[in-house]
Order: sequence, then C-alpha cells, then structure tokens
Amino acid sequence: MQRVLTSAFLAALCVYAQDNRVPTLTGRVLDPASAAVPNATVKLYNRDTSLQRSTVSDSQGAFQFDRLPAGEFLVEARTAGLDQASPVAVTLVAGQSASVELKLEIHGLTSRVLVTSSTTPQSTMESGKAMDVVDREELSRRNEISLTEAVRMVPGLRVQQLGGPGSFTRIQARGLRAADTGLLIDGMRLRDVASVQGDATAFLGDMQLVNTDKIEILRGLGSTIYGTNATAGVINMVTDQGGGPVRGELSGEGGGLGLFRGLARVSGGVKDDRLQYSAGLANLNVNGGVDGVENVRNTSGQGYLLWRPNALMSLSGRVLGTTSTVGVNSSPSAAPLANLPGSGTIIAVPLAQDQMQLGDRGQPFQWGNATFGPNFYDPDSRRIGNFVSTMINWNHQVAPRFSYRVSYQGVNSDRDSRNGPAGQGYQTMFHSSSIFAGRLDTLQARGDLALARWNLLTAGWEWERESYENVSRDENPSAVERVNARATSKQRSNSVFLQDQLKFFSDRLQLALSGRFQNFNLSAPRFEGGAPNYVGVIFAGAPNSWTGDATLSYFLPKSSTKLRAHTGNGFRSPTLYERIGSSFYFGSFSPLGDPRLRPERTVSVDFGVDQYFSNSRYRVSSTYFYTRLQEVIGYDGLNNDPFGRWGGYVNMGGGLARGVELAVEARPYRSLILTSSYTYTNADERKSSLIGGSLRAIRVFPHMFTLVATQQITKRLQLTADFLGASDYVSGSFFVGSGSRPYQFDGPRKLDASVNYTIPVGDRRSVRLFTRVENLLNQRYFEDGFRTPRIWATAGMKFMF
Repeated sequence: MQRVLTSAFLAALCVYAQDNRVPTLTGRVLDPASAAVPNATVKLYNRDTSLQRSTVSDSQGAFQFDRLPAGEFLVEARTAGLDQASPVAVTLVAGQSASVELKLEIHGLTSRVLVTSSTTPQSTMESGKAMDVVDREELSRRNEISLTEAVRMVPGLRVQQLGGPGSFTRIQARGLRAADTGLLIDGMRLRDVASVQGDATAFLGDMQLVNTDKIEILRGLGSTIYGTNATAGVINMVTDQGGGPVRGELSGEGGGLGLFRGLARVSGGVKDDRLQYSAGLANLNVNGGVDGVENVRNTSGQGYLLWRPNALMSLSGRVLGTTSTVGVNSSPSAAPLANLPGSGTIIAVPLAQDQMQLGDRGQPFQWGNATFGPNFYDPDSRRIGNFVSTMINWNHQVAPRFSYRVSYQGVNSDRDSRNGPAGQGYQTMFHSSSIFAGRLDTLQARGDLALARWNLLTAGWEWERESYENVSRDENPSAVERVNARATSKQRSNSVFLQDQLKFFSDRLQLALSGRFQNFNLSAPRFEGGAPNYVGVIFAGAPNSWTGDATLSYFLPKSSTKLRAHTGNGFRSPTLYERIGSSFYFGSFSPLGDPRLRPERTVSVDFGVDQYFSNSRYRVSSTYFYTRLQEVIGYDGLNNDPFGRWGGYVNMGGGLARGVELAVEARPYRSLILTSSYTYTNADERKSSLIGGSLRAIRVFPHMFTLVATQQITKRLQLTADFLGASDYVSGSFFVGSGSRPYQFDGPRKLDASVNYTIPVGDRRSVRLFTRVENLLNQRYFEDGFRTPRIWATAGMKFMF
C-alpha cells in the first residue's frame, strides 16, 4: 500500500511539474483602429492533433488559454456581426508563453479553419479540396433550424424536401445519388445501417440544429478518410465543445404551417477549462403543415463534455439523440392512361387545388387535365423514429511531434412505419407495423507523427460492426394468418488508413496522399415467423476495398491565387439489406438481396482556382468535377436466379456525372456580404431504370443558381435574404403500367428573408427579435409530386447570455 501511495504521489508531482512547464497563450481581439472587441468567440486549433479550445473575449478584448501543449496552432475570432478575424498561426514552445493580436477585417473577407478536409485542421487558404463552411453566426443570421435548410445554398448540393419542416429529405451532391453523400458528427460517420443503402438519408428530415458550432461540407471524394457512403462528399456537423465563460440562449418561435419550436442551449468551462461542457435541447411541432395534411413532433438533444487531466491529455464524450413522430401521407401517383402521352417524358401537371382537397378528405375527385395526383392525406399512417449517437474520445499528445487518439461511437436507430386501411390508393387490410432497427459500433485508433515541420504522417485502424433487424406485424383478427416475422443479420469490417501531408516553399505548396484498405465479414442471417431465405448459402465477406486519394494546392501570394486539384477512387460497401434483405408475404420470406455483392466502385477528379481581388474584398472560385460510377448496386429484374428471385439487388453498370461549380463571395461595403453560386451538372445513368430508356439522372438540377445577401442596416438591425433558382428536373417516382415513366417537374424559384433586431440588456446579455419569411415569391412547386409550402412565416424571440 505504501508503494502505491508513493507512486501516486510521484505521478501527481510529475503532472504538477508538467502543468507548470506548459505554455499559455494570451491575446486581444481588436478592430482595425486597435479598439477592444468584447464578446468575440476565440477558437484555438492544434495543427497536429484534434485539440480544440474555445473562449470569449472580455470587456477589454482580452482572452487567455492555459495549460496548452507545445506545438503549432491556428487561432481565429468570430463575432455576432459581419466583422471576423482570419486564422493566425502560432507556435508554442514548452516552458514559454506567447501572445497574439487578432484584428477584425472590416472591409475584406476572411479565411476559416477547416477540420474536415484533412485528418488535422487546415485553413481555407491551404486546403486542396472544394470546401464550404456554414458557421453558427451565419446560421443565426438566416435563422435556420434544420441541417438540410442550412446547406441548401451550397454549390453542387441538391436538397429535396418532400413537404414542410420535418418531412423526408434527401441530399444529392454533384449529380450523384443520395447514398453517395456521407453525414458526419464530429468527424465520425452517422449511418442508418437498417436502411436500404446504409446511409443517413432516413435521419436527415429529423436533424434539427441544437448545439451545432458549424457545418463543413466537402464537395468531392471522401472515401479514403471517411470510408463508405462518401463518394460524392461529406457533411460534417461539428458540436460546440464549450469552454470559456458560461453562455447560452433561450428561444421560441412560431407561426405558419402550425409550427412552434423551442430551444435551450448552454456552454462554458470550469477550473480554467479543465472541464468543458455544452448542451442543447429543442422541440419542434408542426400542426397542419402544407395544406393542413402534415403533422410532425420532434424532440432533439445534443451535449458535449471534455475533461483535461493535464495539458497533454483529454477525455471527451458527446451524445446526439432525436425522437420523432411524422405523419406519412400517400405517395403521389400517375393519372389514368388517358391523361398521359403514349411515350416520352410526361410534363407534370398537378391535380387542381379543389380536387386535391376532395382527395384529402377521401372523396371522389376529377382528374381534369392533370398528369399526376399529389400526396393525399392518410389519417392512420405515421412513422415513429429515433436515433441516438454517442461518442467517447481519448486524446494524448505523447511528445511535441507525436499524438494519438482512440474514439468509439455507437449509433442506435429505430424506425417504425405504421399504417391502416384508411386513406387514398392501396392500403393494408389491417393495421400493420414495419420496424427497421439498426446498431452501428465503430472503434477507431490513429496516430499523428510530425516527421518534420513540413511533413505530418497519420496512420489508423478502424473496426466496425453493424446489425440489422426487420420486424413485420399486423393486426389480422385471425391468429393463423396474423403476421409476426423477423429477419436479423450482422456484418463486421476492419480498415487500415494512412495519410501523408507535405508542405513546401514556405507552405505555399501543399500535398496530401492517402490510402485505405477495408475487408468485410458477413454472419448468417436469421429468419423467424415464416419459411427462411438463403437455405444452404455460404455467407462470406464482400471483396476487399482499396482506395487512394491525392490532393494538391499551390498559393501564389502576389496575385492572391490558389490552384487546387483532388483525385482518387472511392467505394460504397454493400449493406445488410442489399445482401440479405427480404419481403414477407403470405407467410414466407421472399429474398431481395444477394450475399455475393461486390462493393460499389468510383473514380473521381476535380480541379479549380480561387482568386481574391481588391484586398480580399472579392473571391471568385471555379471548380470542374468529373465522377464515374464504375460499378454500383441496384434493383433489377432477374431470370434463373440462384436464390429464386424475380427481382432483387445486383451489381450493375453505374453512371457518369460531370459539371462546373462557380462561386462568388463579396464584401463591397463593411455592412454588406454577398455570396452567390452557379452549378452546371450533366449526370447520366449507364442503364436506364425508366420506361422509354431515358438515361438522364433523376432529381438532378442541370442548372442551379443561389444568392445570399446580408445587410447590417444599423448596429441592431440586420437583414438576410437567400434565393435559389433551378431548372426543370426529371422524376422517376411514378409507376405506369409495367414500370416507371419519367416526369418533368418545374424547378424551384424560392426566395426567403430573415430579419433580426438585437437589444442589449447588459454586458453579455441581449434579446433578439426575429422573423423569417419563406417562399416570398409564393411559388407553387412539387418535389417528386409532393406538395411543398407556399409563402409562410414565423416570428420569435431569443434571450442570449
């Protein structure tokens, strides 16, 4: 016992001595006239590890970070207004402290720190990938409440929401499918492994902004760093890590569509930020929605906790959870054949409004000249869903040039689709329930070694286990015919990844090379409640996946020009549903999957230029992208199938997407910021899924234009407007006769506006009154035949402290 106490005492002395040798960073946030800027959010990023710190400047503009490890850092300052400070590089040496001044840019644009484009933080001036950032300040100016609305203005992204707030939503990047865009929470994959393609699309409509610090969007290949479902790009929601003085907000808003939302959020740190915390809780209710046929209940929470025993170690945890109930209406349907042309693409003509209302009430209606009927009200259909993502992360900087981290994330998801005999169209005879439940466990370990100031090497290993469960039940009064079936399966994978980041010519030339290897192991599925599938089949892992990635950027300081290029190959692993999925009908399972499926394969390249003008008041960016889906997994009709399938999931030829993204960011006046983009996308499928053989990719806008303008009218009054206009698109959602026919829908012309008026009530407290008006042009447009809101508005109040 004496030896244990002695060892503990010596260890404590070592930690104390270590803490007394660690550097401290102090500084001030100033405006161009060197006046102090209070209440600015200051963030610190270690360039060689995942360490992040945050605080708020005091009344003199001063800030301080204690107990820091030695190394290279980026420090930036953000304010609630339009003036921001670009990241400043700082080097800290053991036993020495440093000081820095951050000056706000009142005329020009600023760069930002990115944590998604590489394995370690970079500034936007350094990244060789096409990146966009939507930070908390912009989210506040636009008064956005959901992830999907927050990223709608990003070039190259197609956001499709099938109704009002809380409705099913998908995101497509660069003309590819929804499953090709990955969703990350703090750099870790969030996937619904029980969905058909194993992506996060099923979660997107439920993703409220609760405790989000910023959203980073990588446009282009991300498979090498982030694994499956990232061939078109990734969206990373970064949680507020807290730190600094206590701060937060209480807000409530309501108005059109029967919407009401409340939010509470708090963050801070104690004991010199040895303990950092943040937490948020939001509740969303939509009573009526579009045309009074939508109902949504959503409660979401997000929290973060970090403990730092000394300057070189940290243990953190994060939780994100949502529970929701969403009314599900009938799917849009094609009009009778007499209303449709005999061949070719069908021009989408909606049912007249008064006839829609008759259909919503379950009464007979007249088609007139309509070519489709919208989503009619279904009174007994709903989806009850929930998911919880928890993450634990241990980070240790062993030496100034070497650190490692170990992370675990668990994702539990559950979706219960319930329906009954009421409603238009085909309905079940009895009340029924179809449950899709999934569990995803990910364990990741990685190390970062600075071989030299200009060379950072990252190596890691990742283990992942996913489990799938599908339960089908109904309330048939006959116990003999009553459905109670269950299918389950599991899959495991191991990955090894490597990245080497190189910097030359005073960091003007940046090169990153990365690679990833992944193998798979599939367990035999289990079937209960009916005749089983896949009898006698040997279940083996899918073929191994090898991916590589190269990124290059070069900055020319004299002309303020950055050249960049990014190329590589990607993959998407076959999901459990695609490998062993089934339908249950008349007492037996019918196989849909194929255990032998190979991973999808993709090759991609993009290159572009970022040009700054007039002392960084203007930035023009252009990017060309090209992606070829070499082999994909799709649903097709089958003959002589070894599993007895008439149709199911098979490997098939993919498609091709290429195009151009143009973006402009401008600050012509101190009080005005403009961002605009134009995206041209030419996307084709190799094999048509539509009657008539059309190869045009469905749901993709060939042309899309966005504009966001923020005007600081007075010190207290701020106006933000955003506009999205897009060309016609083709939908493949309408079944006619023996298959789906292409429908052509008008693209949106959507103008939104947000007004904020802030009233200070103390040094760190204020009240903000705000209103947001959506679809100011009152356009009536449809997404795959689903109704979307016409003009509507909300108003609310925030108390910020």
